[in-house]
Amino acid sequence: MLTAIRGLAEAAERDVELPPGDLLQALVDRGEEIVAATPQQLEVLREAGVVDAGAAGLVELLRGVAAVVAGRELPPVQRLEEPTADTVHQELSRFRYCTTFVIEGELDPDAIEAELEPLGDSLLVVGDASAVKAHVHTDEPGTALTVGTRVGTIANVEIADMHRQTEARERRLLAAVPDPPPAASGVVAVVAGAGNRRLYESFGATVVEGGQSMNPSAAELVAAIDADAAGEVVLLPNNGNVLLTAEQAAGLAAKPVELVATTSIQAGLAALVAFDPAVPATTNAPEMAAAAGRVVTGAVTRASREVRLNGRGVAKGDYLGLFEGEPVVGGPDLEPIARAVVERLLAEPRDILTLLTGAGGGGLAALVDELETANPELEVELHDGGQPHYFLLASAE
Repeated sequence: MLTAIRGLAEAAERDVELPPGDLLQALVDRGEEIVAATPQQLEVLREAGVVDAGAAGLVELLRGVAAVVAGRELPPVQRLEEPTADTVHQELSRFRYCTTFVIEGELDPDAIEAELEPLGDSLLVVGDASAVKAHVHTDEPGTALTVGTRVGTIANVEIADMHRQTEARERRLLAAVPDPPPAASGVVAVVAGAGNRRLYESFGATVVEGGQSMNPSAAELVAAIDADAAGEVVLLPNNGNVLLTAEQAAGLAAKPVELVATTSIQAGLAALVAFDPAVPATTNAPEMAAAAGRVVTGAVTRASREVRLNGRGVAKGDYLGLFEGEPVVGGPDLEPIARAVVERLLAEPRDILTLLTGAGGGGLAALVDELETANPELEVELHDGGQPHYFLLASAE
């Protein structure tokens, strides 16, 4: 900002003979050049890919004055670049000491500025041949003062440790931000698939790996319950084969556990969306159970043996579509089977359709596009679940 002030002052002196309107417009043009150059003058701006906000604000004020003097409407504010996330917490200044002092005597301000310039940055020397005020960020405040005493007498010396000021400010800010309240309850869920695990964890759940053909033990569930930071836990088994084990774990755990008897990953996910960590498990459990009950589920797997559906044979190894756990359609190609399952899910009006693709369950992009086009009010969520055994897990609510 100091650089912008100096550049505008020099431009005003140079073009002082221009009519006021022309002079102001010339200053706006010069200001835009100065602002555009600020990333090349400060490393933190260059790394962030932004211009100096103070300089830009000064030019906006000048732009408004120029418009009023010229009788034009006020121009819209120029949008600045958004800083990157890495610049929210900026590093400390390259130099440690903010040094300011006044020099009096028979002075050459330009010569003083030339001597101070190698010592740091944010340099400003303002005044006349009898008195100047110098400002510089430097690691050598004594050397800067020596420049002043060599050419005149110094007064009003101020030296501030900017690093210490920044650290103290950060401590004050941290002290002013209260710690988040502890969670009243947590969630432990049995989940298969890396993508599904990440999805559950994004909602705050503690995940135990397991599901179809790989049921966790009661001891594993108890260990996860005890490891959860909350004093109470809601347990989501997410598979009918895990229900009995989950009941045992709830009875063995050292903390209160509420069991919500979900029988699928999809139903568990709907229950998890209704979870509120700020309330006890006894309050969460009925809300989560109700959310899970509003979901209809479907899946696509492989037929483990030859079956007949609606009078048609489905060969062993063909894709087999399930609706609410019951086989309803089969065939050699994934896409038509997935389409048939989704049509069953959307037979009644639904707001949200969630699709979790498993290992080898790709090739559904065309189906998703069709669904979004045919059902503009339907929210379609597609996730890479990564679950084994099921090429697709689907739910609608």
